[in-house]
Amino acid sequence: MKENILIVEDEFIVANDLRIMLQKAGYTVCGIAPSVAKALDLIKAKNPDWILLDIFLQGTKTGIDLAGQLSEMGIPFIYISANTNQAILEAAKATEPYGFLVKPFREKDLLIMLDIALYRHEQSLKFKRPKDLSLAEQIDQIINKADSREEKLKQAATALQSIIPFGLLNISKNESPAEEEQVYLVKNPLNIFQAHTLNGMLEMTGVTQRDYRSWKTNPDEVRNQINNNFEFRRLKMDNLWLKTLSDHFKYQSALYYHIKDENRYNYVLKFYSTEPEGYHTLQMDLLQKNENALQKIISDILLKKQAETTVARIPKATPVNISSQAAAQSFNGIIGQSPLLRSVFDKISIVAPDETSVLIMGESGTGKERIAQTIHKLSPRKNKPMVTVNCAALPINLIESELFGHERGAFTGATDKRTGKFEQADGGTIFLDEIGEMPLEAQVKLLRVLQEREIERLGGNYKKKISVRIIAATNRNLEKEVAEGRFRLDLYYRLNVFPIELPALRQRKEDIPLLVNYFLDRWAKKSNKEITGISSEALQALTDYDWPGNIRELEHLIERSVLLTQDGMIDHIEIPKLPGSIVSNAEPGIRILTMEEMEREHILNILKVCNGKVFGPGGAAEMLNIPSTTLNSKIKKLGIKYEFVK
Repeated sequence: MKENILIVEDEFIVANDLRIMLQKAGYTVCGIAPSVAKALDLIKAKNPDWILLDIFLQGTKTGIDLAGQLSEMGIPFIYISANTNQAILEAAKATEPYGFLVKPFREKDLLIMLDIALYRHEQSLKFKRPKDLSLAEQIDQIINKADSREEKLKQAATALQSIIPFGLLNISKNESPAEEEQVYLVKNPLNIFQAHTLNGMLEMTGVTQRDYRSWKTNPDEVRNQINNNFEFRRLKMDNLWLKTLSDHFKYQSALYYHIKDENRYNYVLKFYSTEPEGYHTLQMDLLQKNENALQKIISDILLKKQAETTVARIPKATPVNISSQAAAQSFNGIIGQSPLLRSVFDKISIVAPDETSVLIMGESGTGKERIAQTIHKLSPRKNKPMVTVNCAALPINLIESELFGHERGAFTGATDKRTGKFEQADGGTIFLDEIGEMPLEAQVKLLRVLQEREIERLGGNYKKKISVRIIAATNRNLEKEVAEGRFRLDLYYRLNVFPIELPALRQRKEDIPLLVNYFLDRWAKKSNKEITGISSEALQALTDYDWPGNIRELEHLIERSVLLTQDGMIDHIEIPKLPGSIVSNAEPGIRILTMEEMEREHILNILKVCNGKVFGPGGAAEMLNIPSTTLNSKIKKLGIKYEFVK
């Protein structure tokens, strides 16, 4: 039986077109509501199964306001909106819709999105889907850690990204804050936050104390406000410090949020973005809903006296061979016992026995493939093959052949019949690694296969049914890719049935001692060396580092240290320095870059200007006045990855 659907849309022509499409497809439309108030009346009277929900409606309340009530009532919904910018997507994502349809759309788009939403809803009913930690829960966990004040502030900045995107956050006392009453949290090109004092920011931007004091002679109390485009440029004209920050970091928009609680706190949070339309009133609402968590960041982290950091250490000369302990504190070979990682283990335990599609998200080096292998091993398909496809490595002209196979003679060079990856995985699992790298034309064909559960070989004239479980992984922000038109929204919602987000190593530093023990034991055995221990100083250095390469980088560093040690005791570890401009400005002296480092930095800067575009008009190759093939070779040679360009 087809579902009973309520349309919440204030444009009658759009709503009526939706009604006609749905009724033609066999759905029942129980009404059309132009506002939140009318929608609530119809929900009470008609009891709909599903709701198609526009974001901007008549009246003061939006569709996102209604979405919160729908979640409490247990009514699934799909957004329909003409706006898919990053701010809207972030606010909409927080309400956990089952789909997002972009206006204008075709009848086929509507029906496909409904099919995807129905599938996701059916899967979610099979088990109680674990919720991601709320911002308040994340902040509470950060506060209870034994990390330093600076480290906690950096972790809090990362947590805030879940509700509002920003490149810089300044938390300061309103009007004239003292040095210790404010902090600047700056995201570097590796998407890692660094905490800076006001003096550190002045040094970074080349502003003298005297100039800064002269700019701040008449401070104004800051209120809640959003400044995009022209408003931001006008704001810069009246604030020379803001102009300096904007010119240095290329910020184009700002959101200011004021916190005042019974006269105890009089602070302002200033978020800055490089996007010209970076902020929206919906994000202001999200900040308001999370104000208690924001107050805790100020009272329990920013204003807290620096506490002595307690870090688990391996005593000097203590034997390292504790692999049995590491095994006891692991999950199917995944090492760690931090709360964030235990949350991942819980999700794996829930989803593994089912057939649900899984989307694994996380930075490079966090172990996404290991998670996929664990899900497969714990599933009913464990005795069938798991086929891994690296979407980033597929040649564009051979993607269809690689995934779905081809018949002999299907194209020039096809001398034999080929079985595709999906057919190889029949009965088992297919792991689509780096799915965000797949070009749009291939995404269309992949969506069709996922929907129909059948493949057609290139050059063939028949279709074959397949039974494959889908696990996908990405280190990209797919919501941002959707907003910028590089990833299909319908495919995103089809894959994102059960998301698992892997924490970066810097977010679970309490696992570092255990990981160090595990890798020391492993590489000591492989190199036939007797490693007796690691000094507390060396372990502290490992804990203090931010690990942009995550677990993979830690393993490589331990392997190198084991090979270099002579006496069995690792007393010192050479911590890597981030290349070029990413090196901390707090380091004394000036480091001279090599020609290769300067070339790499220049290409990175051009790629950022071009939003990662290499070929064609407006691409980096055109700006550099070199052939695109030459630039592509340099990008590979210099190890430039997409995540460095973001």
